[in-house]
Amino acid sequence: MQVPLPFTPRAWQRPLLDDASARIVAVVHRRAGKSEAVLWRGLRKAATWRRLHMPADRRNLAMAPIRIIHVLPFAVQWDRTGLWDRLDAAASAIPGAVVAKADRRVVLPGGGVYQTGGMDRPETWRGGYADELIEDEADDVSGDSLDTVIEPMLADYAGTRLRVGTPKGNGRLKAAYDRAGTEPGHSRYLLPWQATGVLSGEAIARMRAEMTAEEFAQELECSWEQPNSGAYYGKQMMAAEKEGRLCALPHDPRLPVVTAWDLGVDDATAIWFAQPLHGGWHVVDYYEASGEGADHYAQVVKAKPYTYAEHILPHDAEQRSWNDARTRADVLRSLGVAPVRVARQAPVADGINAVRMLLPRCRFDALRCAAGIKALWSYKRQWNDQAGTWRAQPLHDWASHGADAMRTLAMNLRDLPDARQAQKRRGAPNEYRVLDW
Repeated sequence: MQVPLPFTPRAWQRPLLDDASARIVAVVHRRAGKSEAVLWRGLRKAATWRRLHMPADRRNLAMAPIRIIHVLPFAVQWDRTGLWDRLDAAASAIPGAVVAKADRRVVLPGGGVYQTGGMDRPETWRGGYADELIEDEADDVSGDSLDTVIEPMLADYAGTRLRVGTPKGNGRLKAAYDRAGTEPGHSRYLLPWQATGVLSGEAIARMRAEMTAEEFAQELECSWEQPNSGAYYGKQMMAAEKEGRLCALPHDPRLPVVTAWDLGVDDATAIWFAQPLHGGWHVVDYYEASGEGADHYAQVVKAKPYTYAEHILPHDAEQRSWNDARTRADVLRSLGVAPVRVARQAPVADGINAVRMLLPRCRFDALRCAAGIKALWSYKRQWNDQAGTWRAQPLHDWASHGADAMRTLAMNLRDLPDARQAQKRRGAPNEYRVLDW
């Protein structure tokens, strides 16, 4: 069937539109038309694709329509960014296409489906299938359980996974881009503004004048080295990486460990494990989980090979517990988590500044703290679509839990036991030298 598509690709878009790789990573500068490119790629595939892969024992799946899924980080972005309006207009120009706005999908001639949605609730996609799944603005999509949702959706028909976006620091998109450079069946694109020819010299000059050098390098030159625009701790984490403070860092059994928590009831709970040193900290471990009760976290903490100085809980630990009328602090105490101290309440802005002052004095175990390090890289401000600027308030997303737990630590350092005193109490050898910063 010949289906006319009223779209003329730009030169840089053509290779991406025709790419038949199983896994594709496209890193493209801002305002290049990357969402437009993957939108038309998806519409064409929904209208024309013929499955090349069909296991002999899955012939009964052959009648399922071709299904292309295009997700943004949040479902609401389809309206707020105007991308749904563009898809509606594009599909309406295709003879025989039917736009089902209530379901946010398009049915193409021949029955193929182009389905849109968000990845803010990835579990709602479980059990589905896709011939291609497009992750738009891939670095803003939560990484929580993402692969365990997406990869099974692609398994039935050996579907394609296409990730597209602009760099947001050393995050998920960077990891996928690096992997695509070595894995068979993967392809990748890195397209700064010089490579696309989309933006005029005047537009580039205007953006250079209006953006900081770091923002321009990230947004227009696809620099991985710049911290995420709007990120609270991007510069501090970049410095930690460059200075080798994200490294292999075994805990010292002669020094106590302090934990700092962010507590969740219907949300994730995050815990940092850190050893206080004279003037600095060795952050040796991190743990995060959701949907668990107090007994789970108590077991995790007690199973670690650490001797604890104290467990610092956020101020809301004096509120109701996970499953009963006692406070969460009292529940943890009853489960053997001791000694427990509940932090004082403080303005969020003060806590963010405290973390910024603390991070240059921290070393992190890169392996055990990997999830927490990613959260610190990614913690950022809310974006104001109408004003086109960052709000003063932090965005509450998957990165908030690790960042809030670090804020608990940073705001409560002055009351912690001195490392040298702890050594004396524990009988540490006299020749042991506490690290000076």
